[in-house]
Amino acid sequence: MKNKPAPRWLQRASLVTLLAVLCLGGCSTSQRGLPSPEADQQEIAAKIAGIREAILAKSAAGIVQSGTPDWQFTGPDGVSFDRAGFIVRTEALFARVVAIESLETHVDSIVPAGADVAEVEITQTMVRAERAAGTGGVARFLIRYREHHHWVRTPDGWRVQRVRFIGTPERTPLPAS
Repeated sequence: MKNKPAPRWLQRASLVTLLAVLCLGGCSTSQRGLPSPEADQQEIAAKIAGIREAILAKSAAGIVQSGTPDWQFTGPDGVSFDRAGFIVRTEALFARVVAIESLETHVDSIVPAGADVAEVEITQTMVRAERAAGTGGVARFLIRYREHHHWVRTPDGWRVQRVRFIGTPERTPLPAS
């Protein structure tokens, strides 16, 4: 018995489907491929969102999770910390934070500085209640600060290498809730 060829419309539909699959497989970008600037920005923004979630969870280790092994933080006073020093410093701060009521993270800019480097600026606005170090009394504050991040592309995707405060954080006392 002789096989009949498939109808022409079915042949065309199969060809279109095959081409679409090949294009999607070959045209898509991955973290290990050559992603577009938009994909780079999306990846960095997603990792910044993860850092925000770590702050809300009061997880110092989570904050540095997207960092390179040589990650460095410089505070508003100019004092710098490596990853381990930052975790110790931040755990002590989080121990005094009674509640983080809100945290807004705004990515002000992501500027490519070569194929594997991006300079990023963010503004964080937080309302939190914290225990005073000396008295133990609890007070609420609106805190706004800006940061400059230096991001690098690694084999595992984009990682933040350096974080530096821009200026002095605003710290506005709020009435008790």
